[in-house]
Amino acid sequence: MDLQRFRALSEKDRALVAVAVLMDGRDAGVYLENDAQSGAVLKRAADDLAAQELELRMTYAATQLRAALKEG
Repeated sequence: MDLQRFRALSEKDRALVAVAVLMDGRDAGVYLENDAQSGAVLKRAADDLAAQELELRMTYAATQLRAALKEG
């Protein structure tokens, strides 16, 4: 599992990507790429996370969301 792009994001962006993947799954990158400032980075991180197997993706995204919220 290579999620370096995701882990390199700020806590705010990790939370945003995690919520997007939890809500939209593999389509999360499509929505996140519309961000004017960081769209390409967010899309790549979401695509990497969404590419994981469903069970792993959901657990990891939820854990990372909690960690990002705790940091912020």
